[in-house]
Amino acid sequence: MLEAATRPTMRSMTIAASDAIPWPIIVHASSVNPSVVTVGDVLTAVHNALHTLVTEREYQLVLLPNILGTRVMGNCYWNGMRRLDLLGNRHWWAGLSKSQEGPEIWNLHLQR
Repeated sequence: MLEAATRPTMRSMTIAASDAIPWPIIVHASSVNPSVVTVGDVLTAVHNALHTLVTEREYQLVLLPNILGTRVMGNCYWNGMRRLDLLGNRHWWAGLSKSQEGPEIWNLHLQR
């Protein structure tokens, strides 16, 4: 968990928004090793981001378009949901890969 998450090492990285996750996750080096983003920093940042409560805006942009054919119970439907709930059955970690968008941008891969 204390090993560098990337080679070459970096002090921060962004896990880009994608079809897997519709919001970016910013990862900073922690106080454990402030000069390097570690594997533990990445796992902690992803965990924290996925366990954040869904905002009404996220619900409207991500989930609502996928369930328009079903019965929606107004604002109460999204209240208390976590971002993890939006992943559906794609919740198994399949790794990170470098993005073409820049050296500090990475893509999260999830699978069923």
